[in-house]
Amino acid sequence: MEVYTHMVLGGLVSSAPSLVGWIVAIVLATIMLRRRGSRAERFLLIGASLMLVQSIIAVPSAAIGTWLMIDRGMPSVKAASVLSIYSLIRGCIGLGGIICLVYAYWARFKMKTDQRLKVQ
Repeated sequence: MEVYTHMVLGGLVSSAPSLVGWIVAIVLATIMLRRRGSRAERFLLIGASLMLVQSIIAVPSAAIGTWLMIDRGMPSVKAASVLSIYSLIRGCIGLGGIICLVYAYWARFKMKTDQRLKVQ
């Protein structure tokens, strides 16, 4: 059990900068949404939340493979297929977050250009 704790703590230490960054992004997006709640801020909040979930899911990744092979007695090929499905789900969550973040920045940029065109 101690091995898994160390693996999860190692994953937490390696994911800590991104966890803090996404938490800060969520807080800032929430503040921006309360002030002028436009579509861009909503997508920024959704994207940052998805990226935070993806970072949290990444923490126990190393421990899961070891747990499957040692405690569950699963063959390495089968454990690798389970880990690849786990990684695929993590990747899809991250991709959804990136798409939301890109759309948020695009919507904000488009809104600023539309405002500039109205002024001229």
